[in-house]
Amino acid sequence: MADRAPVGRRPWCWQPTTITRFALVVFIAFAGSMAILLGFLGRSTQLQLDADARNFILRESADITQTFDQSGAKAASDLIEGELHNVSANIFLLDAPDDAGGSGNIKRGPEEIKTDGRVHRLLVNHPGNPVAEPFAAIAVPLKGGYRLLVGRSLAEQERLTATLSASFVAAIGLALVLAVGISALLARMASSRIQAIADVAGAVTAGDLSRRVPISPGPPRDAFDSLGLMLNTMLARIESLLDEFRALTDGLAHDLRSPLTRMKARIDRLQRSSEIGESELAAIGAEADALLGMLENSLAISRAEAGIGRDSFETADLAALAAGMADMYEPLADESGVRLTITAPAPVPARVHRALLGRALANLIDNALRHGAAGGVIDIAVTATPGGARLSVGDHGPGIGAGDRATALRRFGRLDAARSASGAGLGLSLAASIARLHGGTLSLLDNQPGLKVTIDLPAA
Repeated sequence: MADRAPVGRRPWCWQPTTITRFALVVFIAFAGSMAILLGFLGRSTQLQLDADARNFILRESADITQTFDQSGAKAASDLIEGELHNVSANIFLLDAPDDAGGSGNIKRGPEEIKTDGRVHRLLVNHPGNPVAEPFAAIAVPLKGGYRLLVGRSLAEQERLTATLSASFVAAIGLALVLAVGISALLARMASSRIQAIADVAGAVTAGDLSRRVPISPGPPRDAFDSLGLMLNTMLARIESLLDEFRALTDGLAHDLRSPLTRMKARIDRLQRSSEIGESELAAIGAEADALLGMLENSLAISRAEAGIGRDSFETADLAALAAGMADMYEPLADESGVRLTITAPAPVPARVHRALLGRALANLIDNALRHGAAGGVIDIAVTATPGGARLSVGDHGPGIGAGDRATALRRFGRLDAARSASGAGLGLSLAASIARLHGGTLSLLDNQPGLKVTIDLPAA
């Protein structure tokens, strides 16, 4: 029976990952650019050396030809002798007609060179050197059957070219080594950053929501830092939502227990009683309405947190909205012995969901009526701010201490002092969610005495 690899493990084989492909691209780009650069430099050097040799040959042949035409063969021969004293690596030959002799450092010109005034490449046995050397030469016909041959040795140029070629090969080899090193380093850096993100994702999947992606300590930040910041913001939001969800379930378990227990007790009494009392039915209906209101507020908070309702935004006058809410609550305030005041000197336009913002304002007024001082004043104000608009509701009750304000804004976040009062602890949380839906913020402030709740909204 053939052997099998252990379950969950596969025989190792190389697989091209994104990191290896990235490293390969960097290697090819770096090595290719270096090869192109060095090849360009080598070719440019070769062309420059060829141009120098060609220019020398053309210049010397033109000078000798001009001297020959103006002063004759003797003057041209003297000029050639002077050039031979200056540079011995060149060849000069002034060939006389009919083998009458000539001047120069070679006796006869190569037969293969054409007398066409063009530069040719050929091998010449230079005096004192038994080995033929490469030359660039030109043969020019002169008057009277003379022929001028001027050449420049390419031996030094070829040695320089060979040295440069060897240097370029070594440089390309070094560039390849550097490309491998740089590619490996970049791949390792990218892999370590990605692995750090993967480690955080694994820890979060395992249940540790406090883990965050490490970020570079300061600017400049790269794309990995930008991704890490976005992921950290997302993780913080997820952690916050899960905390709110835990608080929601805990609050539901706590706050639903009492009304459900009371409803069950009243139903049991009705079942044992021969007569159905109207007061008992009304009490059961009130408990059911309270439960429905609690669930409705929880659903409204969830919808606001999910951004549902933005498509129903319209431009509305916040001053008129606040005035309408004050008129609606004024009879209830009179019954409670509380005086409502509103400060809205001028229209304050804003892009809002009219129904949701009205609900948030109603929750704040209801909260002030419930927890404010009896016989006190509730101040409603609408003001324009440099960044938009502000709604505020203030009372003169016991207020909320700075250390308890975060708790008061959570779902079912009821403080100990408010446990005896009616309500489920959702009013402030719903108002805060509606403020966030509008791109604004809700703040709890000290009204000295009492609580002042402000909703800051962006400009229309």
